[in-house]
Amino acid sequence: MSRENPFSTKFVRPGALPYQLRQGQDLETLLVRFESIGRAGQIVGPHGSGKSTLLADMIRLWEERLERVVLIELHDDQRRLPIRFSEFCDSEAPTLIAVDGYEQLGHGSRNSLRRFCRRHGIGLVVTTHQSMDIPDLVRCMPGLALVEDLVRQLLQGEAECISSDDIRRAFHRHGGNIREVLFEMYDLFECGS
Repeated sequence: MSRENPFSTKFVRPGALPYQLRQGQDLETLLVRFESIGRAGQIVGPHGSGKSTLLADMIRLWEERLERVVLIELHDDQRRLPIRFSEFCDSEAPTLIAVDGYEQLGHGSRNSLRRFCRRHGIGLVVTTHQSMDIPDLVRCMPGLALVEDLVRQLLQGEAECISSDDIRRAFHRHGGNIREVLFEMYDLFECGS
């Protein structure tokens, strides 16, 4: 009986695997940095670099600390927020707004959101592919060693079905996009089991 594919979405979606911070960094350090830069920060990096995964880990920690976090996930060409500011002002108003895909918003929507957060003392953390006039919290730039570690962690010792060369080729073929590499590993695992 073969085991379930370890590269299935439920094992690799944002929040399923913890984000791998650089040596000497941890989530606590990032939260302290977030406070020190005025509770507004951006997580910047290319597609598939772990921005959403890191954001999910941070949200989990903030919620454990009783922050009321509103997560807004934006997708291609979504130029406006899918929620009105008045919806944030009820008795359960958020203490923090997280926007995944911030660069999708138009310039006016981004400015309105930042002004609203400042005016109401609400923290703002965003993921983006490029700098957006918000202080950097983290820049995500995964390397081959990190991707190899993730693949080995997911394989749990079944190394014979996917080689280091397979991982290296996929990493370079997809320009370091971890998400795409893991999709390719899914197919390789299926062929090898």
